[in-house]
Amino acid sequence: MEPCSLCGGEMEVKKAEVIKKVAGKVVVVKDVPAWVCKQCGERYYSIDTVDRINEILKEVSEEKVKMQKIFAGELNFKAAIPG
Repeated sequence: MEPCSLCGGEMEVKKAEVIKKVAGKVVVVKDVPAWVCKQCGERYYSIDTVDRINEILKEVSEEKVKMQKIFAGELNFKAAIPG
């Protein structure tokens, strides 16, 4: 694998989480194979992996898959700024 295009760091194969919002729901896809930069954490996915993620998100939007419910909070960026 080539170095990270963002910082030039070394890449390693890891499992990652992809978090997306689909049809008003927050979806967390776990154990996604990715190349992850050891230095900055930037993630890269193969075309096949991206295609599978998109298939999963489509299935979620069409309510074809059952998701495990998790507790999550939502915060507005502007409201989170102190002062």
